[in-house]
Amino acid sequence: MKNYFFAAILVSLSFSALAQFSIRPQIGYNSSIITKRFQDQKFGTEAGFQFGVDFQIGQKFYIQPGILWESANNELRDGINGNNTSFKVNRVRVPLLFGYKLIGPDAGGLVDARIFTGPNASFVVNKDLKQNALINKDDFHDAVYGWNFGAGIDIAIVFVDLGYSFGLSEVFQDAASTSRNNLFYINAGLRIGF
Repeated sequence: MKNYFFAAILVSLSFSALAQFSIRPQIGYNSSIITKRFQDQKFGTEAGFQFGVDFQIGQKFYIQPGILWESANNELRDGINGNNTSFKVNRVRVPLLFGYKLIGPDAGGLVDARIFTGPNASFVVNKDLKQNALINKDDFHDAVYGWNFGAGIDIAIVFVDLGYSFGLSEVFQDAASTSRNNLFYINAGLRIGF
């Protein structure tokens, strides 16, 4: 599945000579939601962040491959003794988004509104977990996949994107679990157009 993501990115970049092209460095906030629940413990969310760059290719309809460093923080909350364990998982996220400009470049103004959707693959770089009887570093899959929905607004060269990535694959190695990682995110950055 990883090969399909990288092949799609290469194909999309090859069309950049035929369409409007923008490089978009960005930074943002995220909130990671793990759906797995143990008998007396559940996962809570904490603030995380991401930064990276993507490439917007096209005009009214566009394709948007990218690469971002993502730091997602969670907390495992124990309902019996009240002990909470915070942990952080850093991933490289590779989205491939497809979008549509609702106002678009033909409106003649400085403001564009957009919607987008598409898949992403996230590859674990490192895990920072405290000692815990329920989870450890080996319990996590090295790669997870998601599907994004979101909207964005462009004001001159500044943009803001708001999105949600629904987990499509298991976070933990245990096949019997239903551990999806959903991610809410908001990014802001600059559009450098060519």
